[in-house]
Amino acid sequence: MPLLESFLSKTWVLNAEQVRVFKGNRANTVKIVGSNREFLEVIPKKPFPISNPYFLIFTDAQGNEICVVEDYRKMDGFSRRTLEEVLEKLYFIPVIRRVKKLETSGDEFIWHVETDRGLKEFRTRGRRSVSRSGEKIVIIDINDNVYIVEDINKVDERSRVLLETVT
Repeated sequence: MPLLESFLSKTWVLNAEQVRVFKGNRANTVKIVGSNREFLEVIPKKPFPISNPYFLIFTDAQGNEICVVEDYRKMDGFSRRTLEEVLEKLYFIPVIRRVKKLETSGDEFIWHVETDRGLKEFRTRGRRSVSRSGEKIVIIDINDNVYIVEDINKVDERSRVLLETVT
């Protein structure tokens, strides 16, 4: 049996509109109720946090895949907020709103940015730590933290110029 078919035969694909999500009893876990199923103490995971951030796989404490939701934004407001609260703790990906300053030091860049989580300063290892896909830019610092510019066209002109010099 091919790998994908094997995975899907053991994993429930849930209709996001037909399930409710509640906080679990343990940290970073949730309880999913609906679609004639109940999953307790499952952990939401984003297998594609940059390219498809709304697709989730839920695993048990041992890492076994339990169920999948293709787009959690289709859930009711309460469930969506509950999931986002847990995901916020599990995934730290600040969104860069403005590049205030970009310095070079040898083969490193020193970034001074304004993010959705406040002012940040971090270092990257040159251009190889910055990747662009369409209008989205992903930056990985020397500590493997990920930062994202969701749309280069939506930042101010000075930030756009600085970003375009390194992409």
